[in-house]
Amino acid sequence: MRLIFFILLSLSLLNAGGGVLEVDWSSISKGQQEKSSAVYPTVLTEGIKNVHLPVYLTKSYAYEKNMVVVADGEFYSISFELEGASVVFEGDKTFQESVSPSNPEFQKIVQETSSVEYVESEGMSVAEFNRHGVNYSVTVECENLKTDKRCTQKNFIQSLYNGLVMVGGRP
Repeated sequence: MRLIFFILLSLSLLNAGGGVLEVDWSSISKGQQEKSSAVYPTVLTEGIKNVHLPVYLTKSYAYEKNMVVVADGEFYSISFELEGASVVFEGDKTFQESVSPSNPEFQKIVQETSSVEYVESEGMSVAEFNRHGVNYSVTVECENLKTDKRCTQKNFIQSLYNGLVMVGGRP
């Protein structure tokens, strides 16, 4: 919820225009990069080959061949159909407005914002976060809105977020 408030407040404080966020490649640790002798599926490697930001997936999904990848240089969306649910991993370095980092209201909001925001709404469970200066989200959408624990409890979305590894991307 704070992330939504942050975005709305930012839009009201900002200069007009849009653009592309700068990726802080130096902030990527070796531990975030997936190291495996297994080869990623072609749908993943071909789908993200031109993405200019770090690409994150939960390790358990990185080798699944039944994924849909939509990407260009500035964003990606990788989705999986599960029984009774879907999971989407997204990264986006585009923005509509910009704010000065020295703005006092911006600084106050940033200090109060956690590293990841978990949101549950209308049958979806979402983890929203910023990493390396880029906006990311992991979304789980359930068919059975009231009883599917993947969307009614935080455990599943938290495990997806906690299991993220970098599987690609380039400057």
